[in-house]
Amino acid sequence: MTTAAILDAAGVVINIIVADPAEVPGSVPGEGGAIGDTWDGSGFVRPPQPEAEPVVPESVTRAQGKAALVQAGLWAGVLAYVAGIADPTQQALAEIALHDTLEWRRDSPFLAAAAAGLGLTSAQLDALFISAVEIVL
Repeated sequence: MTTAAILDAAGVVINIIVADPAEVPGSVPGEGGAIGDTWDGSGFVRPPQPEAEPVVPESVTRAQGKAALVQAGLWAGVLAYVAGIADPTQQALAEIALHDTLEWRRDSPFLAAAAAGLGLTSAQLDALFISAVEIVL
């Protein structure tokens, strides 16, 4: 079965039909082409595909989180932030969150407070989670 790719004025495929291309004005042989491709005179060129946005994980292991902070040069700052919490109960809870949880959740109130205390934006915290989830120890 022969197909014809119908092109717009810029050479972009706007449709592919079952037909002899010689009988369809403004078309070229359609084999190998798809809607959105560009005809370069001898073949089809696929448009560049945008890179997928990285997915921010909901959680990472404590070890992955610590490793990401170490790699980013932020570990000492986190320890200083926790040491500087004035309320003894809040400091103890921060120590538990930092050292005793099995996973660090992106939606954790402690994480949000610590990130703000370190001057990190939400996007920077997302980037830390994205890098952390890739770490294998």
